[in-house]
Amino acid sequence: MYVLLCEDSVDGILTGVYDAWTLGLGHDRIRLLASNQDECPEPELFCEYRVIRADPDKAGKVIKTVRNRISVLSAQMLIRACCSERKDKADAVYRFILLGLKMGQRTADQLTNPHVLAVFEMNRAVSREVCHYLGFLRFSDMGNLLFGELEPRNDIAALIAPHFADRLPEENFVICDRWRKKAVIHPAHSAWYMAEVTDEFLERIEQEFGKEEEYPNLWRSFFESIAIGERENERLQRTLLPRRFRSLMTEFGTTE
Repeated sequence: MYVLLCEDSVDGILTGVYDAWTLGLGHDRIRLLASNQDECPEPELFCEYRVIRADPDKAGKVIKTVRNRISVLSAQMLIRACCSERKDKADAVYRFILLGLKMGQRTADQLTNPHVLAVFEMNRAVSREVCHYLGFLRFSDMGNLLFGELEPRNDIAALIAPHFADRLPEENFVICDRWRKKAVIHPAHSAWYMAEVTDEFLERIEQEFGKEEEYPNLWRSFFESIAIGERENERLQRTLLPRRFRSLMTEFGTTE
């Protein structure tokens, strides 16, 4: 068995699919595994490991093939699946594409196939989290830019970026994924892009937050003043706004 170690990203996984096809080793003898540089998978007996370097050109060719020979919907599902937190996502995407090249547009409906079902579930989970963060993300005004933080289970920063770039075209803003140490950078009147961030950058941002508490405190006071204690429904609130989203939301902070 050949195990192809792909970068844990959309480009990385799709490059792995491209290389798996062109290697000609036999699809049944290949397994894709998404892995970060600082992660070393537990070696398995009788497996040969090969490292695959992400190549945007190869990834683009794979997506183009999926759109043309399977469907646009399947291409969107696969991109979201590549952003999932699941460990088996790379191989599920690979198997989905192999099946799709045979079945075409009917592929996404084959939920009895375990790989199609896996892609369907990952697409659904990622889409839900994207929808949540479009409403729950909060920005702080730091003078010359707006800064927002998120701690998502899935790698969704690039998926929410187009929405905010469209809504805030005249603003300099940064959306930082703290867990993955990456950020969306949007210069005013320009295209957004992804960049890695350092611990020093995050520490400096926290220091800046400490200097500007007037507006966050006003917002928290407003949030508390409009609440009606007699109608409080914590169970419903947890359903509509799960606790895991609240740590970075301004209105759930402490008023000073």
